[in-house]
Amino acid sequence: MWRTRGGESKARGLTKARFPNMSDGLDKKVALGLALTLALLLATGVYWLAEPSRQKGMEDKYKLATAEIFVQNCFYCHGDQGLGGIGLSLRATKLDEDGLKRTISRGVIIMPAWAKEEGGTLIPFQIQGLAAFILSWDEELTEKARALHLIPLSPPTPPIPPPPYAGMKNPFKWGDEKAVEAGKLLYERVCAQCHSPTAMWGGGEHYDIRYGVQPQDLEQHPDYYFWTVSEGRAYCHTMPSHKTLLPEKQRWQILNYFWSGAKEYEKVPRY
Repeated sequence: MWRTRGGESKARGLTKARFPNMSDGLDKKVALGLALTLALLLATGVYWLAEPSRQKGMEDKYKLATAEIFVQNCFYCHGDQGLGGIGLSLRATKLDEDGLKRTISRGVIIMPAWAKEEGGTLIPFQIQGLAAFILSWDEELTEKARALHLIPLSPPTPPIPPPPYAGMKNPFKWGDEKAVEAGKLLYERVCAQCHSPTAMWGGGEHYDIRYGVQPQDLEQHPDYYFWTVSEGRAYCHTMPSHKTLLPEKQRWQILNYFWSGAKEYEKVPRY
């Protein structure tokens, strides 16, 4: 049966009369849906407007964290601005990012391996960041990282080093001229980049070996100082190991040069 227009209007009127709240509820739901949609669109817009700034903030934190890794582990050998020292200049490297990652991970010659799977302390994400940092050097960022990580002071000298160094004796007589002469040449080649008043990353009392070693210390604890030269300062990564670079004889020659220099320094007036 066909309904007339009048019939349809009458039916709608009857429905509204029977369910007076139905139409109002639908209107409220539609209004709420529109409001939520509008709020979602606004929130999405704000998010996308803020996203570049948020991403840049995260990127800056990542770069700073990478620079901190460098100043805590690398600059002692490669210089505070990567220009070289005991190690090569990083800023003149011809390696690409993959080559740097391999070298950092596995080490080379006297440079230790830094990847965790190779016995080091860095995860792949950190190694990748370090390689990228080296290739896009940022001096200002490096200075900021250095300010956050001041070089730690050395701990008190222990009287007995661990085996096999405990009890080792100097094979030369302290002050032996030939040993001192050879030690001086080795010192200038291997040690002076850090241990001199004019060291490239600051010098001063902390680095000048004359302030830290006295003749009687070397005479009483030769095994401790030989251990230090051999194994480096592993507790704070401020000095690399030299046992793979220098034969035992040459390490003792360096200590003899230290002794000779400390003897001379005792004569210098300090007032």
